[in-house]
Amino acid sequence: MQWNALLVLVLAVSATLWLERRVHRQLQQLLLALTRNITLATTLYALVLLPGVALHELSHALVARLLKVRVRNISLRPERLRGGVVRFGYVEVQRSDDVRAALIGLAPLGVGVSALALIGARVFGLEQAWHAIAQATDPTAAVLALVRWSGALLQAPDAWLWLYVAFAVANTMLPSESDLRPWSSNPVVMSLIIGAVALALNAWLALPLAYWLALLFGFTALVNGVVLTALMLLTRLFSASANVGPLA
Repeated sequence: MQWNALLVLVLAVSATLWLERRVHRQLQQLLLALTRNITLATTLYALVLLPGVALHELSHALVARLLKVRVRNISLRPERLRGGVVRFGYVEVQRSDDVRAALIGLAPLGVGVSALALIGARVFGLEQAWHAIAQATDPTAAVLALVRWSGALLQAPDAWLWLYVAFAVANTMLPSESDLRPWSSNPVVMSLIIGAVALALNAWLALPLAYWLALLFGFTALVNGVVLTALMLLTRLFSASANVGPLA
């Protein structure tokens, strides 16, 4: 049973990561097709994801302050770096030990997952979907319960607004390469931290953590799938006669 939960989680996370890369690429193509100006397209690209970018950077700053690490500077201004990579923002913090640096780097993922869980549970009934799937007697019934829940998403109050917020958070919550650098310097300590957090969450949620996270990442993948489809259609509409490449 536990292996099934882990397998479902791996599939859900893999789908989320694959769709996120496709969404970023497609969004860049669409904005470049619309503006024909790489600077303007970069600015619009950052503005579309601004709620998630703000949450990402503020998560770094908040956890740094909680861990008594001085925050030197915060920026939400988009910049194009070497190789055409777009940096949406950054937080400069004082040097600290590996454990605190690792926790600060991972803060956006923890805060992002928590925000998505809150939106999913309070707005879109993710908890009810979980109970319906958990009570299913076979895989077919579980899939049907998930399909029924997916079909009712747009009936939630202010559904489009919350789907947009969920989209922006989901596509900016992953730590950057620099955020993850402290984790590679002391993998044993970092693994212990992850294990302790997982056990605490499992006890708090009172249900198999892997299944809950799989459903949450499945929700994220569903949102990204819908957005990706819309972006692909719009890109074809506005760039039918031009061969437009991505910004990064």
